[in-house]
Amino acid sequence: MNNLNIALCCKRCGNILIQQPDGFVCNYCMQTYPIEDSIVLMEEKNKEIDLRIGDNLLDLYKLRDERKYYNSYIQSNVEYLARLHSVNFPNFHTKLLSPYISNSTIVDLGCGQLPYINSFPDTINTYYGLDLSKESLVIAQQNFKRKFRLVLVHHGIKDTPFHDGSVDIVLSSEVLEHLDDPFGYLREINRILKDGGHLSLSTPCVSIYFYPANLFSVLVKPFIWYKEVNAHRYWKEALKWHPALQPSILRRWLVKTGFSVERHESRLWYYGSSPKLVWRFFSFLEKMGVDSSYKMFGKCLELTDRLLASNLPVIKWCGIRQFVLVKKVSNIKGR
Repeated sequence: MNNLNIALCCKRCGNILIQQPDGFVCNYCMQTYPIEDSIVLMEEKNKEIDLRIGDNLLDLYKLRDERKYYNSYIQSNVEYLARLHSVNFPNFHTKLLSPYISNSTIVDLGCGQLPYINSFPDTINTYYGLDLSKESLVIAQQNFKRKFRLVLVHHGIKDTPFHDGSVDIVLSSEVLEHLDDPFGYLREINRILKDGGHLSLSTPCVSIYFYPANLFSVLVKPFIWYKEVNAHRYWKEALKWHPALQPSILRRWLVKTGFSVERHESRLWYYGSSPKLVWRFFSFLEKMGVDSSYKMFGKCLELTDRLLASNLPVIKWCGIRQFVLVKKVSNIKGR
């Protein structure tokens, strides 16, 4: 993190911060933000913030590189492929943003461990990752392998330390569904993006509630299922169960907050549903001694990815995660 042209702003007065050996200092009000474990500490002092994440943090890099799922080693090749697929799906952000990445300034809000960071090319100018979990940021820093400049900041997604219209790209991976005020979040993204800047956002897709395992709820708890499918109408309540949005609702929210939609697709077939039928089938073959079972499972995952990318009616929305690439077309006042 040396010799960076830092665009971070002072939380107290809004002036640009200057990097010093032990942290970042505002030349105007002299407020200091220390660096600890290569993380810039600008933590929001708001005890009411609920991250809605578990106490035990899964190290995604250890899962990917060492086959470690929490404290257990994954013996099964089929299970490893399934879990690896669920870790790697956010790499689709890289594909969506590829035409705009060269020499760009990127801000990743709620970045977590940045499991997709090494899928980006070295043509990025500076990549800022903000998250309230310092443990996740440390993991991201320890596993960063690219040559572009990475600045990790211990900070939330409200009142971010960037000037209006100063950022080329914002990335939001699996954040929206955790927030009490999704519109405030989208307005904040609009504020820091340059005119014509891009946002790549992923969030759960409502299709998850139409898979067989969840359709059973229609019979036993029909009103709860109705709320799940229409989470945008019951957002505060829906936050308890990790809400998924209808694609049309997500597009409407984005247009309302000053964006135009350029691409909108779904990814990640729901092979991990409660019955895990596909997963269990290939695991059964593996236990029966079919050595190629994990390769067949891998081909199955590739096929589902191609189907989701085919743009076929209905099929294109069968993924449980939706990705949308939007462009800022107007300024929205307020935070």
